[in-house]
Formats: sequence, C-alpha cells, structure tokens
Amino acid sequence: MRTLIAVAIIASLAGCTTYDRARASNFEPLPDGKFRFQADKLYPYTDQDLIGWLETSLKENNYCPSGYEITDKKEVVRAETMLGTAKSQIFYGRCK
Repeated sequence: MRTLIAVAIIASLAGCTTYDRARASNFEPLPDGKFRFQADKLYPYTDQDLIGWLETSLKENNYCPSGYEITDKKEVVRAETMLGTAKSQIFYGRCK
C-alpha cells in the first residue's frame, strides 16, 4: 500500500512540473542561434529543475540540436509579497 501511495505522489508531482513549466516560464529564440529563457523561481524547484525546463523548451522548439551553452544567468525580483520575494531566473545562451 505504501508503494502505491508513493508512486501516486511521484506521478502527481511529475504532472505539476509540466504545468508549472508551461505557466511559469518563457522561451525566446534570438538571432544568431541565441536564446533567452525566463523561469519563475517556484518552491520546490531548484536551478537544476529550471535547466530541465529550459532543455524541454529547446527540444519542443527544435532549437540547438547540437547542444547549447549558458552564457549568462540573472536573478530578478518581480515583486515583494506577504509571502516573501517573488523572483525569476533569466538564462541567456547560444547553440553550439
């Protein structure tokens, strides 16, 4: 029974990441094989999760088939709220 509950929780969290990525991120192709990717920093997602979202966006847009490199990363404050500071990560990169 515990195994079934654990599998259900993991499956529901996997579904959340897809929804959150679509809602809380933006991929923008730029000229010369460059790109900009912005993702809201939502708990419990880490920077590694946001990189995963970036890679999914690259695949969905058929961008950087030979790989990519991140050239700059910035954290920006979007708002101060009662629950704390709302921030986004912006990744700049280019295709290899």
